[in-house]
Amino acid sequence: MNLEWITAQPQRALEVPPVLLIHGAWHGAWCWAERALPDLAARGFTAHAISLRGHGASPPARWSTTICDYVADVYAAITTLAQPPLLVGHSAGGYVAQLLMTGRCRPSPTLAGVVLLCSSPVSSPAYFLRRWREGAQMVDIRALLRRNPAAVRAALFSPDIPPADLERYRQQLVAEPPLVTMTSMLVRPRPTACRTPVLVIAAGQDAIFDIPAQQALAAAYHAELLIVPDAPHDVMLDPAWRLVGAAIAHFAVTVGKVPR
Repeated sequence: MNLEWITAQPQRALEVPPVLLIHGAWHGAWCWAERALPDLAARGFTAHAISLRGHGASPPARWSTTICDYVADVYAAITTLAQPPLLVGHSAGGYVAQLLMTGRCRPSPTLAGVVLLCSSPVSSPAYFLRRWREGAQMVDIRALLRRNPAAVRAALFSPDIPPADLERYRQQLVAEPPLVTMTSMLVRPRPTACRTPVLVIAAGQDAIFDIPAQQALAAAYHAELLIVPDAPHDVMLDPAWRLVGAAIAHFAVTVGKVPR
């Protein structure tokens, strides 16, 4: 499948793995283009972002598309690279990364490392059930799926996001195929099968996945947890990205020195 692919090349490349960025639900490669790709290239990394099928300028998804098809898209992208990449998965893209690195849908490829950024937990149903039992404020999913501006801002962005930016991002959000949502609840990662170095990065003001969920995710993968204060769920579209970019760069240099 000919997926949309955006690449940023550094002027002076470091001897580190390339970075492959995987977007979350409703997004596409576009969400990495404004801040993340230029920032990583400026730090000396070759950085790639793809749009999964049904997102951005990639071919449409089918009614039968499942979460494992998304895993297949990322697997295919990895096989085109000259060396194992550092995979960065945001939100539901983090769930895809978990399935990939634990061999849940297909044999796991060789990866330099994985960064789970504001990622879905190992079990989303258990997470949302816990939030409901605690009486925590929940994202209005129905309004979010209608791309209601207030709901999109509350779920994904900082309250002070410029209205023009909010509208521009909102217009690019797309719906997920029903079977993707269903299968992501049924097909679970197997953290005990993970043999890849993992870093978990959480956003301090994430309205979708809270800090306890990210702490549990880091514990599941025996990973370091970095919390970026005051950052929203879509941190790659927020000024706080510079802190995330620095953390990814440090992690990439670290795993790049480990014999694979």
